[in-house]
Amino acid sequence: VLLERCVGRMKVLITGGAGNIGSRLAASLIRRGDQVVVLDVNSEPLYPTPEFAKADVCSGGVDDRELVMATVAEVRPDSIFHLAAILSGGAEQDPDRTWRVNLEGTRNVLEAAVAAGVNRVVFTSTIATYGAGVPEPVNEHTPQWPSGLYGATKVAGERLGVYYHLRHGLDFRGVRLGAMVAPDAPVGGAASAFVCELYARAVQCGAYRFDVYPTTRLPVVWVDDVVHALVGIHDADGEMLRHRVYNIAAGTPSVQAMADAVVRRIPDVKFEFVPDPVRAPIVDSWPSAMDVSASYEDWGWRPAFDLEHMTDQVLYELRERDAET
Repeated sequence: VLLERCVGRMKVLITGGAGNIGSRLAASLIRRGDQVVVLDVNSEPLYPTPEFAKADVCSGGVDDRELVMATVAEVRPDSIFHLAAILSGGAEQDPDRTWRVNLEGTRNVLEAAVAAGVNRVVFTSTIATYGAGVPEPVNEHTPQWPSGLYGATKVAGERLGVYYHLRHGLDFRGVRLGAMVAPDAPVGGAASAFVCELYARAVQCGAYRFDVYPTTRLPVVWVDDVVHALVGIHDADGEMLRHRVYNIAAGTPSVQAMADAVVRRIPDVKFEFVPDPVRAPIVDSWPSAMDVSASYEDWGWRPAFDLEHMTDQVLYELRERDAET
C-alpha cells in the first residue's frame, strides 16, 4: 500500500533511522511536523520516544538494491538522511559486509534518490576519513588519507555524493562527525564506542575498562548536537554553503579528562586502561582536533554541549532510564 503524501512540512526517509542518531533525528523532525519513514535492519529504535512511534518503519538494509530502489520509489521523499553504515570496529571484523553496506549501500541510496526525483540527500561521515599525519586541527581542505576501512568507505561515500551532485544535480550535503557521546554505544562496533560505554558502565556497574590509552585525545560531540547539525545543514540556504561536507565537533578532551569528569560526579567509580591492539591504534590514527569554524560561518551551527554539559546530560538520561525500569 502506497504511503500517503506528507501533510506536514515535508516527507523524509532516514536510513539507519532506528539507530542512535536516527531515532533522535526522527523524533526531532516529527515534532516539527515532518512525516518520517525509517529504513533499518532493526525495527526497534535505540532511543524510543512517543514521536518515533509515529514514524513508518520499513525493515531492511541499504545493501539490498532492489529494496532501496522500491522503498524510495514508493515513499517518494522530499529528502533522505543517509545514516546507515557499518562503523569502524565492525568494519575491520567484517570487511565484505562493510563494503556492501557503506559503499554499495550509499550508491544504492544515491541512485534511488536520482531515479525518484528526491530533492536532497544528507550524509553522515566521520573524522576517521582523515587518518594520521595530517596538519591539525583538520578542516574541510585537509587531505583525507584514512588508515581504516571505515574511514576509506566514508571518503568514498563523500566523493560519490559530490559526483552525483555534479553529474545529476542532486543536492548532496553532509557532516563529518567527531566521536559521538550518547547514553548507548552505537550499533555496529565503533572503535570510539568507549565515549558512550564509559558513562553507562559507570552508572550500571561502577567500573569500566578502557581499550584505549588515557592520553588519547579526540574531538567529541553530544548526540543532540549531531541531530541539530543534520537538521541545520539540511535546512541551510544552499547559496551559503562553500562545502558539500562540514566538520562537526564540540571539544577535544583526552580520554583521561572524560574519565575525570565522571569521577567528579561519581567519586566511587573505578576506571582502568587496557589498550586493545586493534582498536587503540585505530583511534590514535584519527586527528585530535577539528576546525569547525566553517559550520559556524556558513550555516550557523554551534554545539550546545561542552564536555561538562554532555557529562551531566548523559548521566541524567541513564539514571532516568534506570528509574523507569
